[in-house]
Amino acid sequence: MDFVKEALSFGFANAAVVDVKELSFVPEYRQFCEENLCGCYDKIPACPPACGTPEEMRDKAQAYEKALVLQTVLEHPENSPAVFKKAKYDQNVLTAKLAEHIFPSREDNYLIMSAGPYKTHSCMSAYGVDAQKMAESAGMVCWAGDSDVRFFSLVLYHE
Repeated sequence: MDFVKEALSFGFANAAVVDVKELSFVPEYRQFCEENLCGCYDKIPACPPACGTPEEMRDKAQAYEKALVLQTVLEHPENSPAVFKKAKYDQNVLTAKLAEHIFPSREDNYLIMSAGPYKTHSCMSAYGVDAQKMAESAGMVCWAGDSDVRFFSLVLYHE
């Protein structure tokens, strides 16, 4: 199955497969969780501190070989927290549906890093993933100095 083709057919703006070893993990990014901008820090098991230390999260991710990088783009959105929250939620729902489609009955064979905490899935900040470097290795734009807002999620899997 062509995972990129499947992702695009599901409605993602961009998708690419990269080696997990290309992902850059920055433990200091855990501070974004600790700032509690999403309101989930120390409240749900998918979020820090309950989900594990930055090192434990990195090790968990590095147990996989490949990462399907998924991106959606909000073009010129209004600057509204509700709009961004819904876009993250939509990204996460779409990511979970795609993962279930690609890996039916094999949930133990993949790991989702969501755009924000979603169900049992921790977000990329909890893992400490450097989104800019990840986007570059996937051939995608993360920050472009325009008014578009880009959201990412990952599905890590075994080859």
